[in-house]
Amino acid sequence: LESLEGKRGNPRMKPPFPAVAGLYGCPTVVNNVETIASVVPVIEMGGDAYAQIGVGKSTGTKLISASGHINKPGVYEIELGKVSVEEFIYSDEYCGGIWKGRKLKAVVAGGSSVPILPTELILKTANGEPRMMSYESLSDGGFITGTMLGSGGFIVMDETVNIAKNLFTFARFYHHESCGQCSPCREGTGWMEKVLHNITDGHGKRSDIDLLWDIQTKIDGKTICPLGDAASWPVASAIRHFRADFE
Repeated sequence: LESLEGKRGNPRMKPPFPAVAGLYGCPTVVNNVETIASVVPVIEMGGDAYAQIGVGKSTGTKLISASGHINKPGVYEIELGKVSVEEFIYSDEYCGGIWKGRKLKAVVAGGSSVPILPTELILKTANGEPRMMSYESLSDGGFITGTMLGSGGFIVMDETVNIAKNLFTFARFYHHESCGQCSPCREGTGWMEKVLHNITDGHGKRSDIDLLWDIQTKIDGKTICPLGDAASWPVASAIRHFRADFE
C-alpha cells in the first residue's frame, strides 16, 4: 500500500488495519493469491458447504509446498486436519518418505519464519496424539513444543543436516529482507547472521549460543511488522531443540 501511494515500501503501524484505513486512507482488503483462488469454490459451493471442508477453525483446503529431503517434492492441496504430518511425509500420495532411506531429523512446517521442530515433536503433540496438518494441531503446545502451519512452506530435513548451518541460511535471508525501519530488526538480524557465520565457519565460541538467544529475545515482539518475529522464532527453536548442533 505504501508503494502504491508512491512512498518507500515500509510496513505501517497497525491499528488502523487496512480494512479500516488502507490505500489513500480508504478501506482496503489485501489478499494473497491463495485466498483469491479459494473464492471460486466458495461461490460455486456456497460458504456453508465450503466451511464443512477441514476441521475446527481450519476450514477449507491448503496448498503445501513440500521441499527438502523427500522423494516427492511438490505442491500438494490437502484438506485441513484430515492428514497427519506423518502421513504427509511418508505416504506415496504426498511426499513419499525421506530420500535415500535416511531418518527424519527436523521439519519446518510453515516456511522459514516458524519454529523448527525435531522428529518427536513434529509427529506427535504434547499429549502424544498424532500431529495433524492443521493450524490448531501444529500450534498445539505453543512455541515450546509446537510450531505454525504459516504459509505452508514445508521443509523436511534428514539426519545429515546441521541445524546451525540451516539457520545461518535463514538468518542471512532475514537480514537481507529487513527494511531497516525498526532498530531491533535492522541491527539484530545482522548480528544474528554474523554470530551464526562465526559458528558455522569454525570461529564461534560456546558463549555465542547464549548470545544468539539473547539477541533474538530483543527482536521478538519489538518491531512494527512480523519480520522481526519471523527472524527470531527459528533461532529460538533451533537452540531450544538442537543445541548440540551448535555446540
